[in-house]
Order: sequence, then C-alpha cells, then structure tokens
Amino acid sequence: MLIATNLSNSTLEMLVSPVMTVAVPAIYLAVFICSTPFNLMSLVALLSIHFKRPTSTSVLAINLSLADLIYSAFLPLQVLYHLGGNDWPWGVTLCGITTTALHCNTYCSALITCAIAFERYCGVVRPLRTKHWCTVRRASITCVLIWAFVLITQYPFVWHDLTLRISELDITTCYDVIPRNVFPSARGAYLYFLFVIVTFYLLPLAVLVGCYAAVARELRMSPLLKANSSVSEREILSRRRSQTTVMLTTLCFVVCYLPTFILYTLHIIFHAWGWSLYVYYALALSINSFNCCFDPFVYYFASSEFRQALRSRFAWCCPLTNDSGSTELVFRTSVRDRTG
Repeated sequence: MLIATNLSNSTLEMLVSPVMTVAVPAIYLAVFICSTPFNLMSLVALLSIHFKRPTSTSVLAINLSLADLIYSAFLPLQVLYHLGGNDWPWGVTLCGITTTALHCNTYCSALITCAIAFERYCGVVRPLRTKHWCTVRRASITCVLIWAFVLITQYPFVWHDLTLRISELDITTCYDVIPRNVFPSARGAYLYFLFVIVTFYLLPLAVLVGCYAAVARELRMSPLLKANSSVSEREILSRRRSQTTVMLTTLCFVVCYLPTFILYTLHIIFHAWGWSLYVYYALALSINSFNCCFDPFVYYFASSEFRQALRSRFAWCCPLTNDSGSTELVFRTSVRDRTG
C-alpha cells in the first residue's frame, strides 16, 4: 500500500465532502435495495423463457440482467466505504475486485443495451437485409466478446494496488485517489480515460439514440397505425406500446449516462489544469447506477411473454391475470408485415 504525499487541499476536501460520505452512499443503497430483487426475478424469468425457446433477444436480455445483478451485488461495499468516510478496510485484493466488477458491469450494461437497440433497429427498420443476423449463436458470441473486451480494458486496475493511505485524514482510499504507479505517465492516464469516455459513453449514447430514433420513426410511419388499415386493434396497440417503450428506453439511458459523460469529460479536462470536479462526477456516477433499476421495467416488463414467465415463477407476488399485447410482436412480425 502506497502512502500519499503532497495531496492538494481540493483532494482532501473532496474526500470529506458530504456529497461523498452521505449523498453517494445513500443513492447506492437505494439502487441496491431496488435493483437486486427486480434483476434477480428478471434473470429467473428470462432463463425460463430462454430454455423454452431460445432467441437472440433472450441471450442479450439475460446478459444485461446478469451485468446489472453483479453490479448491484458489489454496491454494499461501496455504501460502507463511503459512509465510513471513504476509508477502505478490506484490503488490496478486494478493492481491485470491487473496482473491476463495478466498472466491468457498468460498461457491459451500456454495450449490451446498445446491442439490443441495434437488434431492434434490424428487426424494424431493416428486417429483410438483416433477417439472418439476429441468431442465438451470434448474440452469444457478441456477449462473450463484450465481456472479454471490457475485462481487457480493466487491465490497469486488475494488476495494480488501487488503495492509497491518506495520513492527513487517517483513511485508506480505494480508487478515489488513483496511485501514480497505476499508469506509466500522466499522458498515458489521460489517453486511457479518453478511450473510456469515447468507447463506453459517447459511442453507446450515439448508437442507442440513433437506432431508437430510426425505430420510432419507422413505427410512426407504419401502415399499421393508419386509421383505414385493416388490422386488428391488438396489433395497433402493440405498435403504440412499442413506441412508448422505445421513448422510455432512450430517455432512461440518456438521463442516466449523459450527465456522467459530461462530468467525466469535464473532470478530465479540468484536472489537467489543476482543478477537480470529481465530487460531481462521483455523484453523477451514482445516479447513473439507477439505470440498472430501470432495465427490468423498461426492457422486460413491457413484454407479455416476460410477464407470463414472471407470474409463473413468482405467482405469490405477481397474481395471474389475462394479459395481451407485447412490444416483441413488432420485432417478430416486422418481416411478415413488409412481405405479406
């Protein structure tokens, strides 16, 4: 464990800020309480659907739910760490594992969400050209590559001691103040964080907004929504529900990730000038974690097939009722609509 020397007053003030020791852990605790049971229930329901009839969508959804669940599982350590005055008492190894796990699952969640958005874009906007793309095998390979790629990008944090002793405050931080030996130079650190910003924040935001904007436009222009179209009311309602789901998905992702992206970028820029926005970035990052609370509702609870699987597994809390309509109808029948 390294001992910090010559820390700036702004860094010391950041470590004792009420934002870091009260607000951030309170948000993480709320996310843990909300996210863990819902994602666990979602994972069980999705696995039951996948075993009955595996699809590329179920593969992506299972991996997204798993990423959110693993993220939530490590939040109690973050809560205790921040509530304790940013003092990490559990050693070097657990600090590295926790930091890597939180980063991996945050970034995997963003990339898998983009993969789901792209799959829906293919099913609605380009069904004929891409009908052979969305297979279980390709979805599985995509998820494996995402997990492997994200894990590789965490190399600097896996093999280095991320704890730092702050003698002035009599605490040991975990990742909040990165030891100098993690990166070979300041230039290398800036390049790494620039890569993270572009790969895991900017590109996912651009891909998701672009794909869902195209999907929403296609659904709005669909002949199924025309008043004189000879289609069932159920299909019309399904299309409208799909539009709502697309808008909510985009809104949740943007609200969670955009503030983090902006403050992350500003923090890196200002840090080069000797200023720090880390407190505000940490607050935005904790708010970003609400995304894993929204996922079960936005991505899964909009599907009647998922609701039926959930009720069959958890009938004690989800009473069986007649249900109709599913956002999945749009993506499964888009080729038929265009060719029939």
